[in-house]
Amino acid sequence: MKTLITTTVTAIALGLGATSISANDFSDDLDGVRSSIAAIERQLDSMDVNYNKTEINTGLNRTQELRALEAKYDSLQAIFQNNHVEN
Repeated sequence: MKTLITTTVTAIALGLGATSISANDFSDDLDGVRSSIAAIERQLDSMDVNYNKTEINTGLNRTQELRALEAKYDSLQAIFQNNHVEN
């Protein structure tokens, strides 16, 4: 019986640890994309390039927010590439 309890407690602890690590990685991903977006927006502003300054809707879950931020970054990157080549 002690072995079953120990095994169960260990499994729960490992599961919680993995969830915590996963949440931290996800937060790091969100922070990284936000930082990249801010950097490219500053660069576009310094180049006097007009671009769509939309904000991501609140109320999205973390996965939706990450996907929306990635799409925004991709769009800004394309605008930067097009204007960088022109100049």
